[in-house]
Amino acid sequence: MLMRLETLGWNDRFESLFAPYRASNLIPARVTRVDRGAVNVQSETGTATVSIAGQLDSHGEAGPPAVGDWIGMDLIGNDGVVRAILPRAGALARRRPGKGDHEQVAAANVDLVLVVEALDRGPNPRRIERACAIAWDGGATPIVILTKLDLCHDADAAFARAREGAPFVDLLLVSAKVGVGMEILTDRLVEGSTAVLLGPSGAGKSTLVNRLLGEERLAVADVRDADRKGRHTTTYRELFVLPSGACLIDTPGVRELGLSLDPEAVGAAFPEIEEEALRCFYGDCRHETEPGCAVREAVDLEHLNAGRLASFLRLRREAENLEIRRDSSRRHEVRASERRFGKMVRQATRHKKDR
Repeated sequence: MLMRLETLGWNDRFESLFAPYRASNLIPARVTRVDRGAVNVQSETGTATVSIAGQLDSHGEAGPPAVGDWIGMDLIGNDGVVRAILPRAGALARRRPGKGDHEQVAAANVDLVLVVEALDRGPNPRRIERACAIAWDGGATPIVILTKLDLCHDADAAFARAREGAPFVDLLLVSAKVGVGMEILTDRLVEGSTAVLLGPSGAGKSTLVNRLLGEERLAVADVRDADRKGRHTTTYRELFVLPSGACLIDTPGVRELGLSLDPEAVGAAFPEIEEEALRCFYGDCRHETEPGCAVREAVDLEHLNAGRLASFLRLRREAENLEIRRDSSRRHEVRASERRFGKMVRQATRHKKDR
């Protein structure tokens, strides 16, 4: 299918970054799907499944490619090879399950993060806070989408609970199944923009994608009656182009969002705390036990939500601990490299003496 690059999100920034590769006769394309090592891409000339060069251009991102990446590829006949990944304009990342503290880029070059929560079984304000923090850190704007309005018996109470986790973020009430509220969401998804869906299994993401696409493209599974938890229907990340011209990235259900952000970025999800912190007696106040803490005073006076402060402190602590582990991991890598180099030097020295 032929498609304009601008519809896929191409802009002046990417055009400027791609100039050296265009001179080398590479073709720009966007990654639309990554599944078990296979990479699907969309260019102006159509879609293709391509391989990845053993060594990517060092001026771009290091591999592997993520859904949403812009790449430069060689295309000879029906065979394509990714040669470079353009520097990302932000990325949604999390810790890889079972892989220690290595980051996994879930989606690249994203403008909006649609934080999806089901009204019939929540929503969970702590999970919303975490997702919004990840969105801000990735350079994207979060919007909370409260789904399954048709199954909710007390929408006002559920809305208030969600608002606790995102007091300064737009919240939209929708029912993708019957179409209620979808026009407001569609208006946000304009041509050239890229949004990613983020939420637990069973939150209604696949139904939402099908409604936005106008066709039953993704499989939908019912949640379990016993615990209202969902079954995974999406097993890979994929980018879709909506009828509006916007791009939408669907991700597998995430039961536990592992933070992958800097401690300073947590504050973006808690602007009311950051504002109060300007009045703290100490400029480096951590809002724990320090005297003259304006944030804790605001909580005591009920000007700030105590639950929000507790979440802020918990997320900051997690991010700081992750940063410490990252530094420790880097130190181990450096030491291992030094040991390998030292061993190589000793072997070379012995070989020289033997001669």
